[in-house]
Amino acid sequence: MTGEETRTIEIYFIIDMASVLKKLGMHEDAEAGRLHCYFCRKPVNLQSIGGIFKHEGQVRVVCDNIKCLYEAAWLTSRKWWHDRLRG
Repeated sequence: MTGEETRTIEIYFIIDMASVLKKLGMHEDAEAGRLHCYFCRKPVNLQSIGGIFKHEGQVRVVCDNIKCLYEAAWLTSRKWWHDRLRG
């Protein structure tokens, strides 16, 4: 054993994104391009969505721009570590 902790990460493929958005009540807004990337504020639709994450108690969307995806990954990993260290 290396002492590393195992984490479960839920991953959804693009074909599942529509069903995830429906469950969140965001599908119609995504279809209409009424969602905006949390980082760059560009409109996000079903073709340009890069991901969904939770931040400050809100569900956020991120576009498919690599810089925005990086920011989302950094933000969520930072929160995970913060929560982990608090116990």
